[in-house]
Amino acid sequence: MAGARTSQTHPLEIAEVRASPAHGRIGITFCPGKHDSAASTGAWARDLAADLDVIAAWGARLVVTLVEPNELDLLRVPHLGAEIRRRGLDWRHLPIADYSIPSDAFERDWTTHGRDIRALLRGGADVLVHCRGGLGRAGMMAARLLVELGVAPEDAVREVRRARKGAIETPSQLALVRRTTAVIDADVIDTDVIDTAAMEKVGRRMGSNPGGVYQDGRGRRFYVKSLESPAHARNEILAAKLYQLAGAPTLTYVRATDPNEVATQFVDLDKRYVSQLDDSERRQAQRWLGVHAWTANWDAVGFNGDNQGVAGGVVLTLDVGGALEFRAQGDPKGRAFGTSVRELDTLRTDADNPHAIRLFGDMSPAGIEDAIAVVVRIPDEAIRRVVTENGGSSALADKMIARKADMAKQVG
Repeated sequence: MAGARTSQTHPLEIAEVRASPAHGRIGITFCPGKHDSAASTGAWARDLAADLDVIAAWGARLVVTLVEPNELDLLRVPHLGAEIRRRGLDWRHLPIADYSIPSDAFERDWTTHGRDIRALLRGGADVLVHCRGGLGRAGMMAARLLVELGVAPEDAVREVRRARKGAIETPSQLALVRRTTAVIDADVIDTDVIDTAAMEKVGRRMGSNPGGVYQDGRGRRFYVKSLESPAHARNEILAAKLYQLAGAPTLTYVRATDPNEVATQFVDLDKRYVSQLDDSERRQAQRWLGVHAWTANWDAVGFNGDNQGVAGGVVLTLDVGGALEFRAQGDPKGRAFGTSVRELDTLRTDADNPHAIRLFGDMSPAGIEDAIAVVVRIPDEAIRRVVTENGGSSALADKMIARKADMAKQVG
């Protein structure tokens, strides 16, 4: 493409905004690696690898792609998602039509995706959003995220347009931002504590621990299980926070008045067994092998293959009670939970864990390295902060940092 701008003549630029100094950054840019002879600002013939290197160096934990599938082909980046994940980054494809606003289907999926993205940003992780030109759809969604995190709509529009001149292109996109409201996710509501004694039990026990589905007076449903001790309950909540830090999707945890109880928002699953996952969902689940291994979640897949489910197109780990210092039913792991991460092998090869073998056993060396990279790139200080802020000891923080280092050694 003669005269076209390239990744060398015009290195990728990432505009950034953030809801507060405590939140992660939201990066805004155009489609990496794009080839576009009809761009209004002039032709592009970019290098995908070079652009993704810039995104990784910027610090993105997650890349959100807003272009439609046919645009990926048109821009000659049909394998964009695979290349992003190959660099150890998470990827969500949430298409919106050009110059438009989210569809009803998008909004249904945003119930899950939006929660996960906000959780990452609240935890200090950086998220990059892009569309074709980096103005309309990307600007709109960056501003929407700011508002959902508590920024006033007009302030969000101003901040995004200050960072990325020309962002939020159409009246309908601007109107969407202005009608967006702050979202208080259940896992960050300090005052919203559920009391099962004041709720109606509407569903049966699921899993190895006593529990059931409970409904409150507002019609909200939660799955609540009773564990062996408050220490076991705190351990599970901390494990969920570490999953969140790594970007691995889980259910949303809610505080309970009983210190022995662990509660999560009840989710109607599209699929609830590993055997039901299609190839794309299996690859999505395999991406989190490193997180399961790092947290020593021996029960990551479940005794019956029922600990991985799908909701809104996202594969979720449904129960992290078997991670860190306790087994799923409450027995301490003791010395079996050390600084060597044997789980990278055992989750793929242990004959006593057949459903884990079914999910992870056929992973390629490159896939395993990608899964390890998800953990290795987490800063030590972030690990220490999450552990200590959620009731863990300094010794546990040291152990989790040492386990991360051991994983890095395993890939040389």
